[in-house]
Amino acid sequence: MPTAPDFQPALSRLAATAPAWGLAIPVVGVALLAWSAQISIPIQPVPITAQSYVLLSLAALMGWRLAGITVAGYIAVGLMGLGVFSGRRGGLEILSTPSAGFIVGFLVAAVLVAVLQEKWARLRPLPLFGVLALGHLVLMAIGSGWFATKVGPALAFEKNFLPFIPGAVVKTVAALATVILVERAAGTPRPR
Repeated sequence: MPTAPDFQPALSRLAATAPAWGLAIPVVGVALLAWSAQISIPIQPVPITAQSYVLLSLAALMGWRLAGITVAGYIAVGLMGLGVFSGRRGGLEILSTPSAGFIVGFLVAAVLVAVLQEKWARLRPLPLFGVLALGHLVLMAIGSGWFATKVGPALAFEKNFLPFIPGAVVKTVAALATVILVERAAGTPRPR
């Protein structure tokens, strides 16, 4: 039985139309990730930000190649010292903070969500919701796992996982709505 071709998300299709779009989309994505990092609830040890909403929405709209390039670019400019991380922080010292696991997890979660959207969810609402929720879960697990190496699993779970659950649910629903609305505005056919 033949398999269906991969779904091509709206921003991936746009990037394929002209090289300028292929460059502009990741640059705008990096800017959106940096901006969303500053929208935060300052809890300790890691603030709750709007970033995972933006990250996972972009991943589902970009496809895995653009999402990977965008998130790798975001991490690179942050590690080079630009203040793109939460609290306008940047530089290699971020790797010694409790936020480091989340920053590393951005790349894993973005590529995972993008691949699963292209190959499996294909804009179908329930599967896409599951993919976005999985992206949040993976991001939270990597972030908490990193912190657990410093403080132990129980404290990491209490401080770096549990507080993020309510926000992850809200951001997953918001990301689902955003992706569907953008895809509809881009003329993407309804999934079958």
